[in-house]
This record gives sequence, C-alpha cells and structure tokens, in this order.
Amino acid sequence: MTDPRAGSESRSTAVTRRGFVALAGSATLAGCNAFGGDSGDDGPTIDPEAYADALSTDPPSVAETLPVDVEQSHLDASAERARQSLSSVPAPFDASEIPNGAIRADLSRRYEGATEELETAPDAGSAVETMARLRDARASARNVAGAWAAIDEGLTADDVLATAPGVRDDVDGFRRRWRYVGDDPVRAVLVHAEIEGFVAFAVRRTRSAVERSSHESGGPLTVGELAGHVEGARAALDDAEYLFERFAESLDDSRRIRDGLESAVEQLAGTLDDRRESLPEGDPDDASSFVDRDVEGTPVASALTGLTRAFEYADGLDDERATGQLASAVRSVHETLIRIRAFELLRERVANDDHVTVESADDVRTIRERAFEAVESSVESDPLTRRFLSEIGSDFAYTEDRLAGYADDDEISAAWLDRDLGRYVLIAALARATPGVSEGVADVVRRTV
Repeated sequence: MTDPRAGSESRSTAVTRRGFVALAGSATLAGCNAFGGDSGDDGPTIDPEAYADALSTDPPSVAETLPVDVEQSHLDASAERARQSLSSVPAPFDASEIPNGAIRADLSRRYEGATEELETAPDAGSAVETMARLRDARASARNVAGAWAAIDEGLTADDVLATAPGVRDDVDGFRRRWRYVGDDPVRAVLVHAEIEGFVAFAVRRTRSAVERSSHESGGPLTVGELAGHVEGARAALDDAEYLFERFAESLDDSRRIRDGLESAVEQLAGTLDDRRESLPEGDPDDASSFVDRDVEGTPVASALTGLTRAFEYADGLDDERATGQLASAVRSVHETLIRIRAFELLRERVANDDHVTVESADDVRTIRERAFEAVESSVESDPLTRRFLSEIGSDFAYTEDRLAGYADDDEISAAWLDRDLGRYVLIAALARATPGVSEGVADVVRRTV
C-alpha cells in the first residue's frame, strides 16, 4: 500500500514488480476502500471473540530473493549514502530554523520517515528486500536534505534539475555495457527482469523530476521532492549496475541470449493469446456470469471479478515488448497465465461446491488457512514460482490489517468480510496455479534461450 509520507519512495511506487493481488484486477481492491462491503443489516453475524481466535494464526512469510549474492558491502554503501544525506539536516527543527509551522511539521515527518526506513532496512527478510528498502531510504533522505538545503542554502529546483542529465547519461552508459547473457535461462530471466525494472525506473524518475518542475512552485518541499526523485533514479541505477556485475561474474558461460529471449517472448505471447481466446464470455462486473450459479456477495465472487479484469492487461506486456524489455515480458506472460489458470481453478471450485460462504468464524479461519497452506506448499517448487509468490507480503499485511479492523466491534456482520476474504481466496487460487504454469513457462524458456 502507498506510504502516506509526502515525498516518500514507498515500495508501491519504487522498483518492484506489480502488487501480487492488486494487479489481479482493480475491482477487488476498489470496493474495499469503504469500510466493509455491505451494510450488514441482513445475514449472519460473528461473535467477536470467536472472530479474533480465527485470526490468531500468522500468515506465512515469503522472503523476496534473487539468484545473485548481494554483498554486505553494497548494502553498507547504500546505507551510508542515505546516512550522509540525513547528517546534513539539523533535526529536530525549531521555529528559528523553519519559521513556517506547516513546512516545519512536514519536513519533520519526512525526516522521521527517512530515519525509520534507514534503521529498519536491516530487518528485511532477505538481502534483496534490504536493498529495496535502502533505495527508498536514500530517496527519502535526499528529499529531506534537499528541502533543508533550499531553506538554509538557497538550493533551487533548477540546481537539482541540473543533476538529472548526469543520471540519464549514466543510464545510457550502462545500457551500452549491459548485455543479455546467462548460462541458466530461467536464472537469467529473473536477474535481467530485475535489471530492466531498475533501468526503467531510473528513466521514469528523472523524467518525472523534469515534468514536475514545470508546473509546481519552487518552494523548499518541492525542491526536496525533486531531489528525492533524482536520488531514487541514482539508487536504482546503482543497484542495476551492481546486480549485472555480480551476475556476470558468477557465470561459467557468458553466452549471449538475446535472440533466444526474443523467441521465448514470441512463443509465450502466442500461448497467452490462445489462452485468452479459450476463456468463457461473461460480464466482468458479474462474477456469477462466469459460473453456473449465483455467487454474488461471497469471497469467491470478489476473487473471480478481480481476475477477469487482469487478463487483457498482461501486466504491461505490450509496452515491454515495444521497449525491448524481454525478460520482463517473459515474467508478464508468466504472471498473466497464472491468473488465467487461477480463474479456471476457482470456476472448478464453484462447480464442485468447494468454495466457502462466510457465515461463521470457522469460515473465516478456513479461508485464511487455505491461502496460507496454498502458499506454503507451492513456494519452494521452483525459482519462477518463488519469485512470484514472494510478492504477497504486503498483500497479506494489508488484508490482515483490514480484517483486524473489525475485531473491536460488538457484533461483526459476515457480509462485511466478503471482499477482504476474497483476497485470500484469490491468493490461494494463484498459489495453486503457479507451479504448473511456472513449469510450462520454464520449459519454453529452456528450449529457446
């Protein structure tokens, strides 16, 4: 979910893959911004104590990993860069330093947020996640430092923007050095997709800084945000260069694989087109139109509706093919094929009456545990599957927070829970679908790359 701190480089906007559940379709999430999914005037209610007990087990933790060893020295260097930015800022601020109370409060929040990002980065579940948090910390710290420099030294937006061409030049230089190489096709896809994402993000951030400067005031907070954008781009490029260097050094055979990747993308895109053609017709706003019974007002309906809205987008596949992001295109097809298979599995469950309608705390427990067990049983099956399932951490946390929000009510309407529990139905279906789809995609990649 988006970090509420102004100017923050939260994970939802930083260099990561798309949200695990969010990109399965906006419908599932869109309806959940309001509290509950129904007025709760009709239907069964759930005892709060039994409900709390149903939520007592913890979701599984799936650390985000990459098949590249990240050295502690690289993480330390990234952390030091963020630390240096923060050291230039005389926080906590007082009225003599920043007379404007609103700016002082905003900058204080940004400083606290950047400090927290830096301090908690080592607590991440893996080196890859720590690296991501440090990218955020670097951007956030530079945001604060830039705003303070605008106040204390007269730093301007033009001064910040003058540094953007240097980042763009370095991106271009890296692109000229970067080659699609690898000795294990699946490993190569995973690593190069990550690098592609870093490079694309760096380009977007520098472009965004220039575009924002053209229509925003040059106040200190704006200067800070521009500085954070440029530093975010630099951090992404640093990680791209590092990963490529480490990956290339690890190879026994540095053979070029670009032509093979292009062939894999073409074959997989053709498979995706065929799978889309085989899908049943229905109304994306009416989950019951895809099954043989009325499922409206149930968790499975939310899951089905979310999935049907994802098939045509294919996670940006058209743009990735147009811009030559070949490894990312492989992953986009992989992810969309997973969603199609998950949709089919949910339809089969409905046909077999193997879906849960929420009427009691036991139903809440069943839906949650099915999702947890599906992820735990699938996650170690292969590298593609693990990478896909590693992205669910924020979705588990978000859904748990949503469900916990009802626990203090004197009476809980079961109807309130349909959409939030629909996320768990969706996660379970995706986790069950992933290993089989991963096997098929990996087979194409190994045969062509």
